[in-house]
Amino acid sequence: MMCNRCNKPATVHIKEISNGSIVALDLCEQCAASAGYAPQEHLPLNEILNDFVAASSQLAMGNSPHCQDCGMTWQEFKDTGLLGCEKDYDIFVQLLGAVIEKAQHGAKHHTGKTKLRRGRPAKVADEPDAVQLRRSELKRLQSELAKAVKTESYEKAAKLRDQIKTLENSA
Repeated sequence: MMCNRCNKPATVHIKEISNGSIVALDLCEQCAASAGYAPQEHLPLNEILNDFVAASSQLAMGNSPHCQDCGMTWQEFKDTGLLGCEKDYDIFVQLLGAVIEKAQHGAKHHTGKTKLRRGRPAKVADEPDAVQLRRSELKRLQSELAKAVKTESYEKAAKLRDQIKTLENSA
C-alpha cells in the first residue's frame, strides 16, 4: 500500500470512525508523525509474559512461607525436592509432614529402608562384590545415558543403551 499523502510505501495503517463511517488512512512514517500519530512501542510477548509470571510469583511468595536466610519457598522445594538450609525444616514443618508421610508410607517419621524393594528382598550387604560392581556400573551407565539424551548425543546414547542391555542380560 502507498501513503495517501506522498505515495511512499505506507507503514502506518489507521482506521477511524467519523460520523458513523469508517475512514481508512495509509501513511508513511513521516506523514504519520506530521499528522500527530506517534508510533507505539510494541513489547515482545515473552517480556509481557515474564513480567506477568514475576508479578504473580511475588504475590504467591508474599502469601506462602519462605526462609529469611536462604529465600527458599515451598514452591521451590516442590520443584526441586531439596531444602535450602537447616532453618527450612522449622519453617515448612506443617507442609513437610504430608511429604514425609507419603514417602514413609503413612509413618510420620523416617522408618529407614524396608526389607522388600519392588517385591524382591534387598541383599545389598550379602551380595558378592561382582554383583555390587555390576550394579554400580549399571547405575553409572544409566546416568551417562540420561546425560547423553539430555544433550541430544543420540549416537552416544545408543551405544550406552546397548552396553546397559548387555550388562543386564549377563545377570
